[in-house]
Amino acid sequence: MHHLIYSSSATVPFTDAALQELLTTARANNEQLQVTGVLLYHEGQFMQLLEGEASVIKSLYQLIEQDTRHTSIFKLADKPIEARSFSEWAMAFKPIDAEAFAQLKGYQSPDALDTAPQGLSGADALLLNIMRTFMVSEEE
Repeated sequence: MHHLIYSSSATVPFTDAALQELLTTARANNEQLQVTGVLLYHEGQFMQLLEGEASVIKSLYQLIEQDTRHTSIFKLADKPIEARSFSEWAMAFKPIDAEAFAQLKGYQSPDALDTAPQGLSGADALLLNIMRTFMVSEEE
């Protein structure tokens, strides 16, 4: 199992509809690839964590790097892990409209996450906890 975390900047601001379309597409693709993770978006900035088989994550990241919807892509972590941290999410996302996103297949409230990092370095655990803290604190 492998995880990769990156940040990037949107080339144009994303509307609620564009974010929902991105999420729907990501979930469908990730489910086929057996990739899980979380995507955060705030004021033009993305942060994403992807989990899956190393070769799949590497190929997916190469596609992400070529995506013209964002720029300034910076890899924050890229390493083997013992277990998934977001095993229930084909692609978690901080919802803009909680009611609409609650109806999507694979949605789980951020406060239901298991927050104990498994087999991560201190730096990776810190990044993961920052992402989880953002997801949970914004939900409250």
